[in-house]
Amino acid sequence: MNPFSRRFFLFGSTAAVAAKAPPRKVLICLIDGLGLEYVAKSDMPALRRLMREGTYREGRGMMPSLTNVNNASLATGTYPERHGVTANTFFDPAMGRVVEMADRKYLLAPTLFESAHRKGWKTAFVGAKDKIRTLVGTAAQTSRSAEQEGVPMYEAANSYWVMEQGRAALRRKDVDLLYLTTSDYMMHTYGPGEEQSLEHLHVLDRHLAGIVDDHPGLELYLCADHGMNEKQVAVNPARVLSESGIGARVVAAIADKHKLHHRDLGGSLYVDLERPEQVIEAKRVLESEPGIEAVLPRAEACRRFRLLPERTGDLFVSADRDTAMGEIPRRRVNVKVRTHGSLHEAGIPLLVYGRKMGAMESSVDLTAGRPWEGGA
Repeated sequence: MNPFSRRFFLFGSTAAVAAKAPPRKVLICLIDGLGLEYVAKSDMPALRRLMREGTYREGRGMMPSLTNVNNASLATGTYPERHGVTANTFFDPAMGRVVEMADRKYLLAPTLFESAHRKGWKTAFVGAKDKIRTLVGTAAQTSRSAEQEGVPMYEAANSYWVMEQGRAALRRKDVDLLYLTTSDYMMHTYGPGEEQSLEHLHVLDRHLAGIVDDHPGLELYLCADHGMNEKQVAVNPARVLSESGIGARVVAAIADKHKLHHRDLGGSLYVDLERPEQVIEAKRVLESEPGIEAVLPRAEACRRFRLLPERTGDLFVSADRDTAMGEIPRRRVNVKVRTHGSLHEAGIPLLVYGRKMGAMESSVDLTAGRPWEGGA
């Protein structure tokens, strides 16, 4: 049976009596990896029309500029200091090891689904990566991912499946609000001007046009989680520190099970020192390494990027536009990898269509306060 053919029930008799069908459909759409360069260079006529007719801004995603962090922010309408997701991966002291933050137990703030359910809305989640479904999507009344259903991860077809299934879900009378999120595999593989990228985003745009055509009164809240840049050099900060006699545990913030995407090389990471009193010395050593752009002590990083301190490190390290960081055999090597995680990948599109919006600076502004629940 198609999961979207199931009838949904509200829990609690009072809520069931008070439930009232919303006057419109709402789509929360995150196009994974759709940085500003991709928007500028791609043939996406439907998106451009929505940008003209709606409210469009060039804004910023959360730091680190990673998928888990930014999906958590969009799905909760809060910053990492509140929802607690500060990376794809972190060192969990309770477990004594590095783990992926890909489980709802790591999310400390309620999602937009819970709020919608209290008002009688029927919800669905359709995504590419199962880690995002298990992190933010299981609160939806129906939750599906391409990965969960065996759709190949490392093909453009993965995101096409998401758009097709999302369109089918939103057509149903028993889905009022849909959270949809694609894959960034194609952005990891192709630059914004390459033929394969142009074709990929043109096809996604056709799917988006179909969704909008289906629902003339649609409210659309669209953004990306991060951009993407090609890196020429990779640096191993753990080796940089050890060669200066400083012991540390280094956690690549981008690390997850999708190694083909990025090879665990990204633009940011956390460092926990064996001797925390060496923080000033470690900061100096890392800052002297070419390609490392910023080294922030925990308190400064948390204040600047609104991070939850317990899920960071003694130091937050960020690379420049051409450098990736992670575990590599030597101190530094030449590479060719398209990846993200630094401030240079934090620029994203922010689009609201079907509702007037005021100032928008970050993806949190799209969903904070659940504007679609306020009526027409």
